[in-house]
Amino acid sequence: MKNELFDREWFKLDNAAKIYPAAKSSRWNAVFRMSAVLNQEVDPDILQLALDDVINRFPTFRVTLKRGFFWYYFQYLAKPPVVEEEASYPCAMMPLTGRDHLFRVRYYSHRISVEVFHSVTDGTGCINFLKTLLLRYCEICGAHVEDVGDILHYEDNPAPEEAEDSFSRCIDKSKGVLPRKEPKAYQIKGQREKRGVLDVTHGCMPFEQLHSAAKSRGCTVNTYLVAALTYAMLRRQRYEHKTKKLPVRVQVPINLRKIFGSSTLRNFAGYYNTTIEYGDWSFEDIVKELDAQLKGNITPEYCQKFINSNVALEKNPVIRIAPRFLKSAVMDMSFYLVGESVMSCAFSNIGNVIMPKELQGFIDRFEFVLGAQKYMDNAMTCASFAGKTVVTFSRTIKDPILEREFFKVLTEHGIDVTVDGNGR
Repeated sequence: MKNELFDREWFKLDNAAKIYPAAKSSRWNAVFRMSAVLNQEVDPDILQLALDDVINRFPTFRVTLKRGFFWYYFQYLAKPPVVEEEASYPCAMMPLTGRDHLFRVRYYSHRISVEVFHSVTDGTGCINFLKTLLLRYCEICGAHVEDVGDILHYEDNPAPEEAEDSFSRCIDKSKGVLPRKEPKAYQIKGQREKRGVLDVTHGCMPFEQLHSAAKSRGCTVNTYLVAALTYAMLRRQRYEHKTKKLPVRVQVPINLRKIFGSSTLRNFAGYYNTTIEYGDWSFEDIVKELDAQLKGNITPEYCQKFINSNVALEKNPVIRIAPRFLKSAVMDMSFYLVGESVMSCAFSNIGNVIMPKELQGFIDRFEFVLGAQKYMDNAMTCASFAGKTVVTFSRTIKDPILEREFFKVLTEHGIDVTVDGNGR
């Protein structure tokens, strides 16, 4: 039965969601993963019971993608989702058949993973879904939780605000738009893996050591990680025999919910591209420059212009009346020109995941994996929980060039890193 949150069987994609089906190809669509590694092996039967209980709490997840004449749209999907044992590489392409869910719940050994097609939600929406699923799983396993905190309990009714397209609500044309022209950035290239292969490397470290390294340099953990990533890429570029040296530009996401007062479970994130021109930078100088860029540029005014810029293309009168295939061509070109070609690497930090104290004995750590990028070969993410931080690299090239350089920087700073993954 359709959830009463929606008065129709279908609804529109949010503004940010529209780019992903437009930019998809036969080799790529935008999928990412949130995982929890438990202290005991996953029971798939209990996981299925938990998913059965949770799915109706998240009606924006219970959809499939349909093609309309003007736009793609979501349609409610009555069939229940089924948990799957891990049998392929992480973040494999999501089937966009119009008959299947746009997310999947997978398990392997001690790990529970939720993988999502990016049109459904962003990192905040996905981690909320995973936390609710974990809570219910642990409850069925015998955990008794007195205070669930900010977790969306499966028995609660969904709020209409959770299904809001916050981009459309928050547009303010009077505040202007962002200039979108940026020169190309340095990217690490290498021999490509076979189609469908995503190599993932996790680096687990004590959060306190990471925090101390950042604090001693007068910056946040987030800025420290972006600086280490930038420094690693500058060092790599120095040894490449290319006459033209390019800037290192890292895409840093912004959770717009905090700025504009949104509780949506759909996409509502912006981004800012940090830039360090090629040169003989010390690590400390990079930290100071990036700290200034992030503090000085990520402002409510910038975020408002970001929203206006995103919505402007969708609201363009010519685009609005164009058939879907023409819209897709324009949006795909935009995805390349103002997206991945001007970035060196995408970075996303889900932050410190908070779970009820009664569940901390069940969960060892959280992991966050960005799937294959369309034009870039590397991506980096971070998740922290109960004193452990996991920095994850995903790549579609065979050689772990970037993660090797990055973890070398951290170990030089006295951080103890334990590395594992499915790559070489």
